[in-house]
Amino acid sequence: MADIVNNYQIKYSEKWGSYLQQEVSRLDKYVTVETGLTGKMAAFDQYGLLAFTEKTTRMRSTTLDEAPTTRRVIHPKIFTKAVGFDEFDAKKLANIDVPVSKTIESLRAAAARCMDKVMIDAFLGANYTGENGTTSVSLPAAQTVAKDFVESGTAVSCNLTVGKLRKALTILQKNEAWSDERRAYGDELVLACSSSQINALLQQQEVSSFDYNAVRALAEGRLDTFLGFRIIRTEQLPVDNNGNRACLAWVKSKAQFGLWEDFKVKLSVRDDLDEALQIRAKFACGATRLQEEAFVKILCKEN
Repeated sequence: MADIVNNYQIKYSEKWGSYLQQEVSRLDKYVTVETGLTGKMAAFDQYGLLAFTEKTTRMRSTTLDEAPTTRRVIHPKIFTKAVGFDEFDAKKLANIDVPVSKTIESLRAAAARCMDKVMIDAFLGANYTGENGTTSVSLPAAQTVAKDFVESGTAVSCNLTVGKLRKALTILQKNEAWSDERRAYGDELVLACSSSQINALLQQQEVSSFDYNAVRALAEGRLDTFLGFRIIRTEQLPVDNNGNRACLAWVKSKAQFGLWEDFKVKLSVRDDLDEALQIRAKFACGATRLQEEAFVKILCKEN
């Protein structure tokens, strides 16, 4: 006679769980967003700087200068994803539903992460300018805080420090990219970094008790500010082969994000695939720096 243990049954879940993931965009509230874009590219024209010349002679001829204008261009990136379910999946899944809603939820989260990555890549990488949008522009070396930057003493590669933040702020202020006037106009100073950088700040003794509490809020997953920066945690910032993460500080009004097509989902029955259910999502977007002077890359050595 067989032992009863051989007849023990398996109880399966009747609900779908979800993998850990970033579910919403963390950067879209801290950039300038333009929606409803069309065409093979979108141009953002800007007026440059003017300077007066001193008049040293009487009744001289007037000299006309051309207006200093520049153009920054975004080329759209198109993203799609389709997930399918066979016509008999519902029957074979028995007491658990076909995960249609979970699929849509997961697609939306994936789109949010992808949009953040598009922004990060654009703000750190090559941008395009010129009449036809074909001239490449890179972030200058002068807009970078080195991985071994220290305010005094021997240079040594390190993670994010208060000194590096002060250096980034100085660069932005020297470029007139950030000032009290810009804050008064509703502009915002932003810093994107990973959990490693937040942890590094928490370990620094020079952080005062008040500032420590502000940074501690970041470690608990809440947005907060430090040294005037609105700090956004993201784990999507690139890390090179030597463990150096490229963090990024910027001024909100000069970080441009464009949407040709916002996230959309369509459900359809595919007659060409034996009436399989297709869940297809799509969106099209792009990003650019409007001015390099409003961005600072901060290299941080992670352990």
